[in-house]
Amino acid sequence: MNYYKATEKYLYNYKSLKANIENMKVQIKEIDYNPLQGAGFEYMEDTGYKKSTVENTVIRIDKKRNDLKNRIKELECKLERIDRSIEALNDVERYIVVEWYFEGRQWWQIAHKVKYSERHCRRIKNNAVNKISVGLFGLEAMEECM
Repeated sequence: MNYYKATEKYLYNYKSLKANIENMKVQIKEIDYNPLQGAGFEYMEDTGYKKSTVENTVIRIDKKRNDLKNRIKELECKLERIDRSIEALNDVERYIVVEWYFEGRQWWQIAHKVKYSERHCRRIKNNAVNKISVGLFGLEAMEECM
């Protein structure tokens, strides 16, 4: 696995992932506020059991709600790990990563602000991404960086 590229993917999509969490929370609210539709029964041929359509709907809604909650938790944990990894960077590395990946700044803008050349800023960014990938993926990512 290319941990550097995976880390870059997370960084480029960081804001979208945060928005996705909020969207899933809204979906859960929508599920909770939508009333169940009319009652009925379905005949199950193999058991002869009449299963309520309301029961099926409740089971389906509960599964969807639980799936959304699990996805939210998984994504929140991943973003927390990214945040901790970014916090571990020094000030210049953090600034360059935030400005490049989150704010979409141009290299000349970043270089002007930190008073380094664009080339050096790119080197700093590459080293910072390697550090973040170690924070996200652990020892395997560290071995890939060497």
